[in-house]
Amino acid sequence: MLGEYSPGVQGEIGLNKTYTRALALVLMVLASMVPATFATQNATPAATPLASPVAGPGLPAAVDWLVSQQQDDGSWLGMTGAPDAGTTVDAIIALAAAREAGLDVDAPIDSALSWLDSGEVAASYAETGTGQAAKLLLALVAAGADEVEIGGVDPLSLLDAGFDAETGLYGSGLYDHAYVLMALSAVDAEIPAKSIEFAGTVQAANGGFAWDGSTDETMVDSNTTSMVLQALVAAGEATDNPVVAGAAGYLRTTVTDQGAAYSVGGEADANSTALVAQALLAIGEDVTHLTTALTTFQNASGAYHWMHSDVADNAFSTIQVIPAAAGVSLPVIPGMMHMDKAA
Repeated sequence: MLGEYSPGVQGEIGLNKTYTRALALVLMVLASMVPATFATQNATPAATPLASPVAGPGLPAAVDWLVSQQQDDGSWLGMTGAPDAGTTVDAIIALAAAREAGLDVDAPIDSALSWLDSGEVAASYAETGTGQAAKLLLALVAAGADEVEIGGVDPLSLLDAGFDAETGLYGSGLYDHAYVLMALSAVDAEIPAKSIEFAGTVQAANGGFAWDGSTDETMVDSNTTSMVLQALVAAGEATDNPVVAGAAGYLRTTVTDQGAAYSVGGEADANSTALVAQALLAIGEDVTHLTTALTTFQNASGAYHWMHSDVADNAFSTIQVIPAAAGVSLPVIPGMMHMDKAA
């Protein structure tokens, strides 16, 4: 077990449906740590995200809805109803992915960066934990910034402090670890071999990963597994790597007959479907069945709902689905949309 997760890490554990869905909602919110970057556009990534040739038909409507939720100061609100750095970073990453698909989102991205750059917003967020620092760095890179600093903080410089040289783990759990590997690859920084090897030590026999590092097959989930798989591919691991292949094999088992994916409990949801799509996209698989299923989670407003049993517009689901609908795997690196990682 890896211990407590810092805010921004997602996972699901549960046996009965009520518990699973309640915990899943909490963890989905915590997981609003999806990547992007603010490093340098000229950095040579260790790996580049794959993208589908055509973005999903619901992408413009989803982006319009998300932009409509942006506050006048450039932020997006969190679960407390107050401007939230984590949600804003996630939104930047999502919009940057949409920009890779050809949408004009420069204005909301610039506004969001200006808010993060104000006061101590970025510094306070990055200093919360290793995963947050990595995600901020990913957002800067995704936005296409030419500096790795914002608001007086250099998120890259904070990552080393979160590395356990003995175990190879970054941060306090697998979400932190995945974000750091993505961030380091996005800015072409050195990735310790120990951090790659660590993934193999916490992989369950069925190929899945659990949010807390458990190797119990009943504890693994598609969300954590999707993040780890994308991180390993970004770090340069080949698709025939046993850990990568095992993770991909597990993810395929979470896809329903309707083409959607679930985390645990069997009920498909938009967030899990999006993450599985991105993970399989990263290894070059056709994910049309998953991106098609995503359209069934989109409301008339353009927003996505979480589960079909809960169809309210959901900001976190919308943020997490947009990169998958844009056909972009993580990390989001400007200009790399059509480059094949496996090439």
